[in-house]
Amino acid sequence: MLEFIKEIRRRNIIRDLKAAPREKKIDNLEEVRTIGLICRLCDEESWNILLHFTKVMESQGKSVHIMALLSKDQNLGFVVTHKSTYICRSKSDINFWGLPSDDSIRPFTERHYDLLIDTIGDENFFAQYIALRTDASLKVVYATPSEDPSEVFDLIIRGDGQVELKDFFNNIVKYLSKIQK
Repeated sequence: MLEFIKEIRRRNIIRDLKAAPREKKIDNLEEVRTIGLICRLCDEESWNILLHFTKVMESQGKSVHIMALLSKDQNLGFVVTHKSTYICRSKSDINFWGLPSDDSIRPFTERHYDLLIDTIGDENFFAQYIALRTDASLKVVYATPSEDPSEVFDLIIRGDGQVELKDFFNNIVKYLSKIQK
């Protein structure tokens, strides 16, 4: 029963955040200057793929910031080395309702992004909340055919099963590179 009440509260929060007006804009990847990434810190291989994408984008003159979710009972077996990574720890930074504290997300959400990418890849309250709290011209997510994140995200890259980060990033680069300048 308690989870049901939490779910209703979360839906209401998302509904209220979706009502806020925002200006959508799709730019060619060359014109993108700021990128925000939402991710879950889970394993070193995924982190290395995400870090590689980040370094490639930064080598092209783009500013990249990462908002990472660390699960309650998870211990990292690797070092997070990117200077603009903000970690939200489920154990200490997320309240009873599943809301991240403003202090833990403010450094990420106070910026404007030309491109916001959610790499979590499932209908996740944390990712939706961060995406809706963040000012971004274009919001991109991976989703399976059964999911419909279109009320939160502008560009949905569909696939079957878990998100393959390397393919997901390659698709984003491919699609945004084709947009006319």
